[in-house]
Amino acid sequence: MNKRYMDILKEYLKKNERKAIGYSEEEIIKIEKLYDIEAKGDFREFLKYAGRCGGGLLEDYTIILYRELWSIQSFLRKNYFGFIDDEDFEEKVFYDELKRKPFIFSIEMENYYFYIRTADDDLKVYCFDENEEKIKDTGMNFNEYMVDLVETYNSELKPTLDFSTVGELLVQCDTSEKRITGLKEIREYISSERKENTELFILLERYLEKNRKEFTGYNDDEIRGIEELYDIEVKGDFREFLSIAGKSLGGLLGKKEFLLYSDIGVRERILLQFSLEKELRENELYDIVDEKFFILDYKNNSEYIFITTKNNGKIYYYSKDRKILKEVENNFNDYIVKLIKKYNHSLIEIKNDITSGNILNII
Repeated sequence: MNKRYMDILKEYLKKNERKAIGYSEEEIIKIEKLYDIEAKGDFREFLKYAGRCGGGLLEDYTIILYRELWSIQSFLRKNYFGFIDDEDFEEKVFYDELKRKPFIFSIEMENYYFYIRTADDDLKVYCFDENEEKIKDTGMNFNEYMVDLVETYNSELKPTLDFSTVGELLVQCDTSEKRITGLKEIREYISSERKENTELFILLERYLEKNRKEFTGYNDDEIRGIEELYDIEVKGDFREFLSIAGKSLGGLLGKKEFLLYSDIGVRERILLQFSLEKELRENELYDIVDEKFFILDYKNNSEYIFITTKNNGKIYYYSKDRKILKEVENNFNDYIVKLIKKYNHSLIEIKNDITSGNILNII
């Protein structure tokens, strides 16, 4: 009778009085959407019962899902770029492999990446050899591979460490605190922060006074989640704006003018970030990449507007077709003022377009 990894895991947990940590069904659905995979069969069962932590039966040097120091970006990069090193965007796996929805879950000797093609029902495990840059069939399915790992690294079913590492494939943040800003709140904020002579806040106050709408922003924990998910630093004018109106400007600006207020999902936003990063690296614009940019607008499938979040907070334009990079604004507030004057100088509520978004929503 073939051994089942889940049976071995349960035996280990009971024997050693350890606990495994998995994902809920709702979380697994989010994982499927964020990583563009299909969680099925033994793999889905694994995620449900031990996707975050296996109680020490197998540790993070083999199961990368348990790596506490890996960010969400680390997992996404490995699974989208096809095992590309962060410093080298040379393609190492054919793009047609992406159509089979690969998911890397194990690394051995830091050069051998083991993954399943989640679109396939057999859940066979394949190995990408980084040294030879070749894909090899291991001859095992997911369950058989996991059993083989146990027999190789922990055949005695004893804890390998005094503690168990816990990984995370999803951003966890508290969304219960709502940030709603109406006319009263914006006036109080302007007074307390001495923004009376700041052009952006003059426009925001006028708009709320004229239209009796409200702005919706992100709370502090949501902003922390945005930093983690997009690998950026949210501070200064940019943080202030996200806190006040990151989700909606109450119809002052909409999807056509500002990508923040778009209905696209998190994965699409992150892939857009990755595609621009790849483009910038290929053109040796490493300083811009190091500044941890965040895309604010994207038009004609080739033109990007983005803010650099690490140090200077400047706004840049980049054309993929013309290979042109230029600074367009010195700070975020001036950029928003420019948008308002260009697209809605009359300060009238936009009603025929999407005017709100949530860059944390996995849809």
